Amino acid sequence: MSTPKPLEFTCSRHFLSWLQEQKVSLAFTTYQTNRLFLIGLKPNGQLSGFERLFDRAMGLWATPNHLYLSTRYQFWQFDNVLNPGQLYKGYDQLYVPRISYTTGDLDIHDLVMGKSPQQTLTSNPINVNPPPQAGSGDKVIFVNTLFSCLATLSHQYSFEPIWQPPFISKLTPEDRCHLNGLAMVEGKPRYVTAVSRSDVTGGWRERRQDGGVVMDIEANEIVASEFSMPHSPRFYQGKLWLLNSGTGEFGYLDLPTEKFQPVAFCPGYMRGLAFWRNYAVVGLSKPRDRSFSGLALDERLAAKDTNPRCGLMVIDLTTGSIAHWLELEGVVTELYDVQVLPGVRRPMALGFKSDEIARLVTCPGFSSFQGELSESQKSEGARQSPPYERSGGMGDERQNTEGKNQDSKGETAQPRVKYQLVGNLNPANTLQYDALTFPSIKKHWQTFQQKGILMGISASVAGEMVGLAIAEITPTQENISQAEVLSLFVLPEYRHQGIGTTLVKHLETALAAQKCPQVIVKYQATELTTSALEPLLRKRNWQPPKETFWLAKMSMEKIAQAPWLYKHILPDSFTIFPWSELTDAEKQQIQQTLDYPTSLSPFEDNSRLEPLNSLGLRYGDEVVGWMVTHRVAPDTIRYSTMFVAQRFQKLGRGVALIAEALKQQIASPVPNCTWGVAMENQQMVKFLRRRLAPYTTFISESRQSGKRLKI
Repeated sequence: MSTPKPLEFTCSRHFLSWLQEQKVSLAFTTYQTNRLFLIGLKPNGQLSGFERLFDRAMGLWATPNHLYLSTRYQFWQFDNVLNPGQLYKGYDQLYVPRISYTTGDLDIHDLVMGKSPQQTLTSNPINVNPPPQAGSGDKVIFVNTLFSCLATLSHQYSFEPIWQPPFISKLTPEDRCHLNGLAMVEGKPRYVTAVSRSDVTGGWRERRQDGGVVMDIEANEIVASEFSMPHSPRFYQGKLWLLNSGTGEFGYLDLPTEKFQPVAFCPGYMRGLAFWRNYAVVGLSKPRDRSFSGLALDERLAAKDTNPRCGLMVIDLTTGSIAHWLELEGVVTELYDVQVLPGVRRPMALGFKSDEIARLVTCPGFSSFQGELSESQKSEGARQSPPYERSGGMGDERQNTEGKNQDSKGETAQPRVKYQLVGNLNPANTLQYDALTFPSIKKHWQTFQQKGILMGISASVAGEMVGLAIAEITPTQENISQAEVLSLFVLPEYRHQGIGTTLVKHLETALAAQKCPQVIVKYQATELTTSALEPLLRKRNWQPPKETFWLAKMSMEKIAQAPWLYKHILPDSFTIFPWSELTDAEKQQIQQTLDYPTSLSPFEDNSRLEPLNSLGLRYGDEVVGWMVTHRVAPDTIRYSTMFVAQRFQKLGRGVALIAEALKQQIASPVPNCTWGVAMENQQMVKFLRRRLAPYTTFISESRQSGKRLKI
């Protein structure tokens, strides 16, 4: 009896740097070896591969703080128990199995969280602790392959069927068509894949080569056919993507023509598809019997003189090329599903084989564990000395600590913290401290340009930086200096010791020494800022925060469904034109004749102007309005300023301008947009609440606080 080869991971040259740059981790299932894998990065930048055993792990769905997993006869919900910035043994996402439902062996394939389709076979589905951002009525929906239907969980039965293909004559455990994949549109199941339209026991096995179909659940009909073993349909950026697994082709279905458009060939049997920005992540498997007998994939591999692989392929959607890959060698040969975990560097999950799951206990108001929290991940760049440090007046300070470590004299050991002024900062050299900034200084420079002098205060313990504050001093319109705090961060294991408060105190002193009479901070209202930052500001006698902006983010997939986009038609006397075509004479005319607020100037930050959908509005030959946008990330456009001359306001001209800009982006591959609307602009606030809010993926508010300094 041969011993299975040990599992080995190999990856392409830039796969790890891609994870680092994109700030994502990956999760995938390997049902043949009963594993859930979590892939991330160790503190030193090496690959972190974490696994847990679950019997025939298959369907996988992820939300920011939850994982949902189908196994041989159970469904599992995992909850992340770590707060932002908190670590457990060096991992920043800790999934704990919280809920399990016993379904029996249904051969569950794809699963999602969403709303039931309108056609429902029964009327008593249940909800399973939906994630906080999920809408009302969201529930687990899965592909019940054995019974050839979509189903949800039930308190009373093994499952509740909610839809079946029109060609399936009855619910019976015969896997008649090998229903397997499920795609969501607007939070509801919309498209499914099946290997055939067979209505007899196991009939799909005879139609693997060209019997595959894609079905529209709402229309209850087949919309495309002649696929070979299709899997993993996903609706993304306005397209229905899927894996034509029997041919090795990843691509999308052009719904109007019902034609499949291949984008990339992958050397393996594809199952599992997820998207992140302009990338697709595809799962690959090796054959069970040394060849894909009867499938075109076998011939394609032979023609390319290559062997099938098991792992993940990262595909660039623009070029169709394989940008990065992760390959598995050894005991694992088949994958099923994959998910992207945004904002997670190194995830892990608890299992059942040790007493760790018994020792880890959490409850409201209790933020620790009956187990040891390890030190934070600390990037080497963030640990290096700043570009320039000046010590002296700040000196060393003992911080109050709640720790119970005793020194040799029986007294509480307290860390000696050294505070230093950091000078000679610029956007380039602040990037090495990104791991010690909040909000991310890297993201700040992606959105804004430097406008003044940067100043920093560092906090160090035993020569290593544990905290950092960064501010920018700029002149106001009255030619009086004002500073803005760009970032304030303390490593998690050094929090609740007064370090953050002391950083702010020293920053105030340093700014006053520079004859800066006022300092402000702008921040997004979140649970973290309201519970940590605002109490700190009150302690330092800052002004009570005031709401300044509404902040919103939405996907083009969602906003494309808004009916108002297509209702506002401009009279013939008005024309919309690309802002890049604005002439110098028109620019001068705008500056001399149009009375617009300085905050709505279309001429700010021209270096980041987005030509795709920055638009102007002409009335005859006169420019009377604009919608100016800026690219703030590869996948995101910020809608920055919109203005229409007063005599044309309240006539719908601004709405038509916004609608056209949105439609231009919808037709592009850029999937997301953001809005920031000043609270005093009541007309735009009303527009955001009425027209945009129903289609947002995120909505919050920006707050501002400040303090007068003694100089």
